[in-house]
Amino acid sequence: MLIKKLIVALVGLTCTAAVLADDVKIGIVSGFTGPLAKTTMEGVNMARGYIAMVNDQGGINGNKIVLATRDDGYDPKKTPIMVEDIITQDNVVMLVSSAGTANTVAMIKTGALAKHNVPLLGVFSGSDAIRGPGSENIFHTRASYNDEIMKIASVVSTLGLKKVAVLYQDDGFGAGVNDSITKAAAEYKFDPFLRVPYKPGETNFAAQAKQIIDAQPQAIFLMAVPDAAVHFMKAYDAPRGTSQIYTLSFVSSKDLFDAAGDTRTRGIAISQVVPNPNAVALPLARDYQAFLKTPYAQGAKSSPVNFEFYMNVRLAMAAIKMAGPKPTPDKVTAALKSMHDYKLGGYTIDFSDTKRRGSAFLDIAVVGYGGRLSF
Repeated sequence: MLIKKLIVALVGLTCTAAVLADDVKIGIVSGFTGPLAKTTMEGVNMARGYIAMVNDQGGINGNKIVLATRDDGYDPKKTPIMVEDIITQDNVVMLVSSAGTANTVAMIKTGALAKHNVPLLGVFSGSDAIRGPGSENIFHTRASYNDEIMKIASVVSTLGLKKVAVLYQDDGFGAGVNDSITKAAAEYKFDPFLRVPYKPGETNFAAQAKQIIDAQPQAIFLMAVPDAAVHFMKAYDAPRGTSQIYTLSFVSSKDLFDAAGDTRTRGIAISQVVPNPNAVALPLARDYQAFLKTPYAQGAKSSPVNFEFYMNVRLAMAAIKMAGPKPTPDKVTAALKSMHDYKLGGYTIDFSDTKRRGSAFLDIAVVGYGGRLSF
């Protein structure tokens, strides 16, 4: 009789454990191959490590978190297919940290997020094209490209620089950037007298570099995706200090330095949409630095881009916790909407029923010796 009671008790414990150990899946659809591969993979591996740490500490509300991924190769034609697949086949409760303006626009047009009411938290794009009607399921954690360009323009204006050359990607991303530059030029009184395009995926920038160098601009707006920015700087052989170069937040100073060296990259100004990841006064940054010292970080290095990945995945875990022990896309969406003036390690995120722009933080950092950023 005693043995029978023990067996019944053990079966009951096993069933309880099974209930408390459901898998809750989140997804990332991004370019693990293609021009965003290096930037994306380090961030995704770090996110995977953070989730492993959360699971080793008991999961969330007793549930194990699982990360599902799809590689769209930075191809907008593939992105909607991958998003539909990861939602219907993996039953994810949310998507996190997607990338690409054209990719996200394609996703919005198919209506996959709206149809399944699955939220997407954090996109590595600041385009206004992904912030209008139809994008209600996207919760942004970064300022827009227009904001970044206006921040850069204000610095250019303060320095008295008038002649500006622009390198831009010849697609929807570049079109939005050019619109913002036109507005910024009118407000801050500079002349974008030269606009030089490149094709998505292009790797040889010798012609673009020569055209810009020959034009002798006072400033260069390097409005390129990370891989293109690196390839351009490898080809850019003007003497240091010839033109002040400005680029957007997703460009890694370390990648620039590793590829183009100290002479060509020192002094480049990079707009920032997250605080200094090494700021000791911010609890979120201190937590991030502590995490990087653990094996869970998968060897990731400290950078603003990786800090943004960390912030997004940590915010995703908070939303899932708020959604309760049986989270669904509807419940996670409701949790995100409730994050009004929410403090994530001291960093303010502000969503609401109608507001999808959670942060408007902006700063400028300058590449110094060894590719290190000075804020």
